[in-house]
Amino acid sequence: MNKPPFFFIVIVALIVVLASFRFMHQRRVEAENDAQPLASRSVAVAAKRETPANDRRSRQREVTGVEDSMRYEVQFRPLNGGALMRFRVSAAQYHALSVGQRGSVRYRGSRYEGFIPAPAP
Repeated sequence: MNKPPFFFIVIVALIVVLASFRFMHQRRVEAENDAQPLASRSVAVAAKRETPANDRRSRQREVTGVEDSMRYEVQFRPLNGGALMRFRVSAAQYHALSVGQRGSVRYRGSRYEGFIPAPAP
């Protein structure tokens, strides 16, 4: 009875292996983004979306309280055609943008670097 069950050891080993794969994938994506040159593209803000970082149900939020952690995502539509570009941004960057605003988005790989609004005509 002093020996831990075999399936418990297998589950712990599986969790460790999967966590290490996820960590290595994140490191690889960060390295790829760092290696990419800074790119800029003329775009219009197509959509904005904010979602809670936690996906608890409403009853769970009532019991433990609401947390202020949100995820902010912005979609850009290239002015000269092409696929929509989607980036996760900070709260300050999210609130500085408005849907329909035109300008130039700066990005490095899949990482959002900034948005420069076009001057008003």
